[in-house]
Amino acid sequence: MAAAAAAAAGPRPEAASPQWVPPERDPAGAAAGLGDCEDAPVRPLCKPRGICSRAYFLVLMVFVHLYLGNVLALLLFVHYSNGDESSEPGPQRRAPGPGPAPNLAPLTRLEGIKVGHERKVQLVADRDHFIRTLSLKPLLFEIPGFLSAEECRLIIHLAQMKGLQRSQILPTEEYEEAMGTMQVSQLDLFQLLDQNRDGRLQLREVLAQTRLGNGRWMTPEKIQEMYSAIKADPDGDGVLSLQEFSNMDLRDFHKYMRRHKAESSELVRNSHHTWLYQGEGAHHVMRAIRQRVLRLTRLSPEIVELSEPLQVVRYGEGGHYHAHVDSGPVYPETICSHTKLVANESVPFETSCRQVPPTWGLTSTPRPGTRMTPAQPCPVGMPLGMGPGEQWAVSPWDHPQLGTCSTAPLPYSYMTVLFYLNNVTGGGETVFPVADNRTYDEMSLIQDDVDLRDTRRHCDKGNLRVKPRQGTAVFWYNYLPDGQGWVGDVDDYSLHGGCLVTRGTKWIANNWINVDPSRARQALFQQEMARLAREGGADSQPEWALDRAYRDARVEL
Repeated sequence: MAAAAAAAAGPRPEAASPQWVPPERDPAGAAAGLGDCEDAPVRPLCKPRGICSRAYFLVLMVFVHLYLGNVLALLLFVHYSNGDESSEPGPQRRAPGPGPAPNLAPLTRLEGIKVGHERKVQLVADRDHFIRTLSLKPLLFEIPGFLSAEECRLIIHLAQMKGLQRSQILPTEEYEEAMGTMQVSQLDLFQLLDQNRDGRLQLREVLAQTRLGNGRWMTPEKIQEMYSAIKADPDGDGVLSLQEFSNMDLRDFHKYMRRHKAESSELVRNSHHTWLYQGEGAHHVMRAIRQRVLRLTRLSPEIVELSEPLQVVRYGEGGHYHAHVDSGPVYPETICSHTKLVANESVPFETSCRQVPPTWGLTSTPRPGTRMTPAQPCPVGMPLGMGPGEQWAVSPWDHPQLGTCSTAPLPYSYMTVLFYLNNVTGGGETVFPVADNRTYDEMSLIQDDVDLRDTRRHCDKGNLRVKPRQGTAVFWYNYLPDGQGWVGDVDDYSLHGGCLVTRGTKWIANNWINVDPSRARQALFQQEMARLAREGGADSQPEWALDRAYRDARVEL
C-alpha cells in the first residue's frame, strides 16, 4: 500500500527527469542551432552572430589584399613612368654628347659637430691624425702633422728648383684702355655703386666695389687723394652726389692710376708662387700627398685627380694677401671654361669659375676666346717651363680638346686645402674675419676707419686667426650644400686672407678641389677625360699639360 501510494503521488523529480546536458556539449542542439545567449547565460564571451563568423574574416582579408595590391601597382606605375624623365624637359635637357653621362655620387662633406670637436682618422698606414673643428661658418678644420717636416722641405725645394713668379702683376695699358671703352653710362655705374640707394656714394660703397678692379688695394685715404687729384669732390667731404659723379671724367681716373706706380705693399696680394704637378708620373711624394688629400676629403678620385696642381706660395717679409674668397657665386647663365665644350652648351657668360685678378699669372693679357692648338698653346695659366723665352702653357683642364682660352681658366673651388710648410717668425696668420658671425653683411665689413678685409692693418680684428705651424693643414668648404648633394651658394663666411708677415718668410701650399656647379656638366667632363685617357693611353694628356722635370729629383733633407 505504501508503495502504491508513493507511486500515485508521482515520481521524484531527480529520478524522473532526464540528466541536463550543457548546450555546448550537446551535438544535437549545436546542429539545430540551439543555445542562444539568452538560453545559455554561462557563455559571457559570446558576441553577436555575424562578427564572430569565419566568413566575415575571409571577406575582410580579400578587401585588404585588393587595396594593398592597388596601392603597390600605382607606385610601380609612377616609378617606371618618371624614372627616365629629366627634371628639365624639352630644350633644357642635356645636349647630345659622346654617350650617357654617368650618375655622380653626392659630394661628401664632413660634419663640424661643434667648435673644438676632434675625431681620429687614418690617412697614412703608420699613424693616426686628428681633425679639429675650428668653425662652423665656414665649415673649417685643422689637422696637425698632415705633412712631415721632410715633406715640407721637399715641397719648398721643388718649388725653388721650378722657379717662382709674382702672384700678382698690374693690368697692362691695353687692359685699362679696354675697360675705359666699356659702354656703361655714368648713371648706370652710379646706381651700381650706390648700394643703399640714397643717391650718395659713401667711401665704403666705393671701397667695396673697386678694390679688385685693377689690382691695387684701395683705402679711404687713397680714394680721397684720388678725388682731390681729379677734382671729383669739390666740397671735400668724401661723399659724391649723382651730380658730382656725372661731372667726373672716368678717363681722368685711369690716367691718375697709370701715373701713380703701385708699390708691392699696395697690391691685393704680395707674394710669389709656382705650381707642382701631382698627376701620374709626378714625384712620389707629390703623388702621396694627393692620395692623402683624397682620403681626407672622401671625394671621388676623378674629382680630386682632375683638380688643380699644388700651388706653392712664398710670402717674404712684408708679404700679405687681403681677404678674399677662393671661388665665386654660382649663376645659372654662367658656365665654367673647363667644362664648356664637353657640355655642348652656349651661354651668355663664360667665366674662369674662381675669382682671381684679370691678369693672374700672365705676362700679357690674352684675348678671351683665343683658339688653342697643341703646337701653339695660349699664353694662359701656369708656366710649365723655366727661364725666359720658354713657352707658357694652359692648365690641363683647359686644353685644346676641351676648351678655349680665358684669362684665368680655373674651375669652381669646392674645397680649399692649405698646408703650412714652415714656422713663421712673426705674423703670417690666416685670418677669417667673419668666421661664426651670427649674420653676414658685406657693407658691415667696412666701418669708419676699420676695414676687416685689410690684412696689413686690421688682421688682429678678425674673428679667427690660424697661426702657421709646419706640417699643419687647414681645409674648408667654399660653398654651402644645395640640399641634393651638390654645390649650392657660395659661403660668404669663407672670406679669408693672409696676415702681414712681420718677420721672416712664410711658405704655404694650396690644393683647390674643383667641381662644376652643374652636376651634368661635371659628369660629362669626367666622362670625356676618361675617354681621352682610354684612347690616348700613356700620351692621353698633352705634353704641355705635364711637368715631368723633377719626377726623379733626389733632395738631401
